[in-house]
Amino acid sequence: MREIADLVVDLRTASRSHLRVRALILVGAVLYLVGLLAAGGGGWASGILFTTTAVFAVVQPHAIAPSLCLTVAVGIWWASVEQTWHWGLLPAALGLLLTHTAASLCASTPPQAIIPPEVLRTWAARVGVVSAITLGVWGLAGLLLLRTSTALGALPGLVGLFVVVLGLVGYLLWRGRGEQSVR
Repeated sequence: MREIADLVVDLRTASRSHLRVRALILVGAVLYLVGLLAAGGGGWASGILFTTTAVFAVVQPHAIAPSLCLTVAVGIWWASVEQTWHWGLLPAALGLLLTHTAASLCASTPPQAIIPPEVLRTWAARVGVVSAITLGVWGLAGLLLLRTSTALGALPGLVGLFVVVLGLVGYLLWRGRGEQSVR
């Protein structure tokens, strides 16, 4: 029972910047729900389940709640959307990105601390890069699915795997260059 009281105290004493970032968790959840409904998925029960986990992630962003929220979102999409590609997938993916990033930022600072504008700009730039990559992969997947899947064979899977490997290699090279400059 003491943990719940601590969470309430954290919310009541949180800085304005921290509360704004926590609100972004809900903005991302709403964006996901818009994409889900546009794709013809979900229902009232899954909407209530996802919203509950999103609110739980706002209240407790430093524990398992954000992971549970994202897992529930992916499970709902997988179970209820029949199409392999839909334009609603983009806002849903960007909503989950925003939810995850906002929860991570909240977990990285104490609730009472003011989140410095430099940190917010850094995180916003990273979200922008990942959003651009997401848009590119989403568009590429849409173009590949315009053709019949039997005509393309394993090409869509290979292209997806290539994009993931290329992204990982690029990240590792970028990260290695940053560590060398620190030394």
